[in-house]
Amino acid sequence: MNENDRIVITTVYERRAAFYLSDGDAVRIQVLADESSFSLGTVVVGRVRKMLESSGACFLDIGDDKDYFMQIPRDPSSIIFTDGREHVCVKPEDQMLVQVSSEEVKLKAPCVTHKITLRSRYAVIGPGKGVSFSGKIGPATKKNIILPANINTFASKYHIIIRTEAGSLSDMGPVADDLARLDEEYSSLIQRASCASVRSILHRESTGVSALMDEWLKFGASEVVTDIGEYADELGQMLKNRGVNLKLYADPDFPACKMYKLESAIDNALARRVYLHGGGFLVIEQGETLCAIDVNSGHRIRGDKEEMSYRINLDAAEEISRQLRLRNISGMILIDFINLKDPGHMDDLIAKLRGHVRKDDVQCRYVDVTGLGLIELTRKRVRKSISEQWKASN
Repeated sequence: MNENDRIVITTVYERRAAFYLSDGDAVRIQVLADESSFSLGTVVVGRVRKMLESSGACFLDIGDDKDYFMQIPRDPSSIIFTDGREHVCVKPEDQMLVQVSSEEVKLKAPCVTHKITLRSRYAVIGPGKGVSFSGKIGPATKKNIILPANINTFASKYHIIIRTEAGSLSDMGPVADDLARLDEEYSSLIQRASCASVRSILHRESTGVSALMDEWLKFGASEVVTDIGEYADELGQMLKNRGVNLKLYADPDFPACKMYKLESAIDNALARRVYLHGGGFLVIEQGETLCAIDVNSGHRIRGDKEEMSYRINLDAAEEISRQLRLRNISGMILIDFINLKDPGHMDDLIAKLRGHVRKDDVQCRYVDVTGLGLIELTRKRVRKSISEQWKASN
């Protein structure tokens, strides 16, 4: 737990938003929009509306005005059809159990999956068999984890993932309790699906503030601050027994957004230009299908041009990785660094960039250097970028 990290939930520019602050600087921002009936993790009975034969996929109707994309597995026996019959293929009007797996992002349709998973604080269960661990649990910690005695009972029915937070437990009793509860929920869900009508919602994961706390507390914040009274009880329940302090901020003359300089944080996260500490700046252009980032020296290069360009690029690589997380930029990312003549400098820059993006909690990977010398990254699409969130809540 980091004493210099805190989560602040407040109103900024008439919108409710949450900020993860590390040493006073915003490193994550989430706009708290109205809760959607079809938020991530929702399990619902969907109806196949349209087949995409060429790509082995289909679009489903789950209850709103959007078409939800689903990749069809080669073996349709893994799909839970609500009519209870075996299907050799998927066809229009089929009804099946699906789970919302990603939001609508830019031009990409929202997605659902036939692989139903349920999660708790310490574990995730889903199709398959066996046990695995969160990738964020290190080898040393993994060796010291003594799995609960009932683990084999559940591992013969589901694929179980032991979540990161379980790695800090000295007693696996809470994991055993979570598995028993998840097993009961999963069995009930499958049973109810057999008699549910299309568009029936059978399971919702926690949304809004609860889901945000579940996601962000693992980063080590020692305090949660809010001046929104209606969140007090919900946050109190979430933080109980987690060793995280809840502070109810109350100063009508100097609101939390002023105290923690959150208006500036929003302005900076939406700005096209980002200034670097060592000189130079980034220009970030977010388009519909890709994000282009240009590293500019700002005419600050003096003396050895190669060495100064190299130093600005290193500074830019670290800041770019921070901006990707802060703005939740996803999809294809093209970076135009300042040209370097020394191949060793270029190799070192790529290595440093790869090291920075490897720390991202969202899957982000280095792809290659294009023929024009641009560095290409991809970052998994999970939620809308901060600019899209901000526009949607307007």
